[in-house]
Formats: sequence, structure tokens, C-alpha cells
Amino acid sequence: MSSQELALYIYALLVACMDPRNFYGDDLVWELRRRVEVSENYTNPFMLLVLCNAGYTRTARDVERVTAAYDTQHRPFWTGYWHQICK
Repeated sequence: MSSQELALYIYALLVACMDPRNFYGDDLVWELRRRVEVSENYTNPFMLLVLCNAGYTRTARDVERVTAAYDTQHRPFWTGYWHQICK
């Protein structure tokens, strides 16, 4: 199962008022956290959102990863957009 699928399962369990930390004896939240920590190159912000909604504490590294993901995807658009308006 991919990390993205695991995150979706955790969300589904939360919506169904089930505990993803004890899913037939498995802690799915811990498993997703472990996978996020292992991935050095890129972390999908969706997975960090799932961890947050599951009650896992955010770290400074999590915030840096989300900020980096945002900057790489949206920063040039906003910079270019404001540059055109201010001319």
C-alpha cells in the first residue's frame, strides 16, 4: 500500500469515528509518520495534513517541508503576478 493510500485509509477511519491508532492492533498513524520521516526528497503536504488531523504533533521539519512544497509550486506564479500588477 502506498503512503497516499495509507493516508486515505486513515482519513476514512477518522470519518467513521474509528481509531486509526488501533486498527486491528496496528497503529496506522505511526506507520504514516514513519514513512513521512523516511522520505527525504519530498513529502506530500496531504500526508502531513492527515497526520495533523489524526492528532500527531507537527514538528519544525514538517512546517519546513510544507513551506518548501508551497514555494516550489506557487511562488513563481505569485511573484510574476504581483510583478505585473505593480508595473
